[in-house]
Amino acid sequence: MKRPVCLYVLGAAPEVVAAAHGPFTSWFAALWRDDPVQMLVFDGSSGAPPPDPRGLAGFVLTGSSASMTAPEPWMEPVVEVVRHAAAAGTPVLGICFGHQLIGACYGGSVVRNPRGWEVGTHEVELTPAGRADPLFRDVPDRFAANFSHQDEVEADTLAPANGVRILAGNAKTPVQAFAAGDSIRGVQFHPEIDGPIARAYVAKRYAELAADAAARDAPDEHPEHLLAGARPSPAAVQVFKNFTRNWLLKS
Repeated sequence: MKRPVCLYVLGAAPEVVAAAHGPFTSWFAALWRDDPVQMLVFDGSSGAPPPDPRGLAGFVLTGSSASMTAPEPWMEPVVEVVRHAAAAGTPVLGICFGHQLIGACYGGSVVRNPRGWEVGTHEVELTPAGRADPLFRDVPDRFAANFSHQDEVEADTLAPANGVRILAGNAKTPVQAFAAGDSIRGVQFHPEIDGPIARAYVAKRYAELAADAAARDAPDEHPEHLLAGARPSPAAVQVFKNFTRNWLLKS
């Protein structure tokens, strides 16, 4: 029997990306193709009452072009869903914006990253807590993942007293993954983005990324460099599989 999992959609792929690669929902459906998961899609901006966590195996919160630095009314119900899910023991995985929103639920400050954009394929390193967490089972200590974000959760605002453990980071974004209690996880990277989609995001933001790289005197962040380096991320896919198998299918 398939387990009901809510894909809580908080945004949409840019039109040019979606035209070539489909919507967010298709990217997640591909990740779950071989798993006994019934993907229930909920539009977080619809204004409809959110689903009850008690009737679900779990939630996955997607990315978004929105920002927690500019709060919008539809964000507060998502925060409440995370809180209710945590109280019910219902697993939640937040991705990119979803990761940042969960971070804010646990006292983290979400800010514009002073080190600039992180787009394309970049390395992530596990912390000791990450190496011990089932989310990263069979994942190397250092691995490549795909990104498209400008905000971050500030590391020193995530309080261990709230049951938060930082699981992974890198020089650009020190909080690349965290755990909150037993059932809540967040990852800044995108397991659902493959190499071609990563290149599409770089191309979409080409002018902005080129200007940012020039302003920072960072040639390795120029979009031509990012386009050449964009590639699949099997380790990030494994992270998503681990969440599915160790939380969604066991809850």
